[in-house]
Amino acid sequence: MAHDDDELMLRKIDFDPLVQVPVHPLAAEQAIAHYADLYDSAPVGYFRLDRNGTIIEANLTGAGLLGVTRASLHRKRLEEFISIDMHASFNAFLKEVFHSDSKETCELRFLDSDRKAFFAHLEANADKERETCRLVLCDISDRKQAELSLIESEERFRLMADSAPVLIWITGPQRDYLWFNRMWLDFTGRPLEDELGDGWTDGIHPDDIPACINAHAAAFRSRHPFTLEYRLRNRNGQYHTMLAHGVPRLSPLGRFLGYIGTCTDITERKKMEDALQHSREMLRHLVSHQERVREDERKRIARELHDDLGQNLLALRIDVAMLHDRTRTHSRLNDRVRLALSHIDATMKAVRAAINNLRPTVLDLGLNAAIEWQVQDFQRRSGIQCELHMEDDIILDDNRATALFRILQESLNNVIRHAKASHVEISLATVNGKLYLQVADNGIGIYPDCRRKANSFGLIGIEERIIALGGDLDIESDPRDGTTLTVSIPLDAA
Repeated sequence: MAHDDDELMLRKIDFDPLVQVPVHPLAAEQAIAHYADLYDSAPVGYFRLDRNGTIIEANLTGAGLLGVTRASLHRKRLEEFISIDMHASFNAFLKEVFHSDSKETCELRFLDSDRKAFFAHLEANADKERETCRLVLCDISDRKQAELSLIESEERFRLMADSAPVLIWITGPQRDYLWFNRMWLDFTGRPLEDELGDGWTDGIHPDDIPACINAHAAAFRSRHPFTLEYRLRNRNGQYHTMLAHGVPRLSPLGRFLGYIGTCTDITERKKMEDALQHSREMLRHLVSHQERVREDERKRIARELHDDLGQNLLALRIDVAMLHDRTRTHSRLNDRVRLALSHIDATMKAVRAAINNLRPTVLDLGLNAAIEWQVQDFQRRSGIQCELHMEDDIILDDNRATALFRILQESLNNVIRHAKASHVEISLATVNGKLYLQVADNGIGIYPDCRRKANSFGLIGIEERIIALGGDLDIESDPRDGTTLTVSIPLDAA
């Protein structure tokens, strides 16, 4: 408030002739010199012009901006230092100044005494008598150059964006879309005005709008790059799948300005991916069908070996055994019969082994019995110590029990061939409607690229069996701790 009072007093001093302020002559002279110095050294040019634009008074800065001495400016028209193409603009500005009660502004291109151009911002208002005006001239060449550079940069960007083979968009900080490139407009067949704001969402497939809006809202909250797929209608009314990718736009000071992003038409790629996925599904169905056919064929052959060849060998052994008893008095004949009997026993053993290899008969006794038999057989063949943890009476249908048995069989074969292990731990348990089989060894582990080898059919076979059962496979491997293979499948068939 004190400042306002001082200003009011100064105004009274300036305009009220009745007020007499005693001022020491030396102090007054010093004050005048001080303010004259401030006036001449101001960072902007000060001019006083008449109604014709003739310079009546100018400070040193103003003369310096025009490249002349202050004395040489007297009675010259300021128009002489303005670019010819802007004379009309200056005269219109000057006319407006003398007809207006407010301050007027404009920007003009000036020419100094060396005919070097510079841009200036003008502010002027008329005196009370409207015979002269006070004008402030500020050199804005640097700002103007920056603006021109920005305009040129924007033009280059728009030219590049309009020539790009992708759809490009720009948003503001409030999720409003501000601009689309020519490729977008050509694709949608809609004018720019219809796409601005949230108008672009009219072209999104109705089923994709909620997910698209939610993804945009989440991105604007986090202000992180985002990627999104949605279907966009083209000018012919057909929907194409777009892959949108947006990144935040920031000012030099780090202020969030919105997003800039692209949309790439991936319709053909999606078709190829869908076709490839369908082909993989068909291949898996074929492999699963072939596996079932192979298991059925194994079961049939094993049953025929057991029922036909096995029974015939058993009958033959009984007859030869009786012959062996009746030829005890004929030593040479008895020796020959005993040799034939041993051959029959070896053949029966080989047949039983072949039957077990085709389909262990112990599978008919249930999954628990089959796994116990497989673990014992593995220990006998490999000499590797095994530890089995298994719940009692696990019930699965025949197809799933056989598949799980084959997975365990192949896993143990991999331990023999590759692991160099001395101990294997096997567990079988049910948790939340799923059956978990885990095989852990203390071997040398699996190399990271082992599963990608062209001839690595063991793990591929296991994985395909698990996928066919609707399950999951997880493999953890470390050269120091060995490998742990975990299989989970639903207890009930889908």
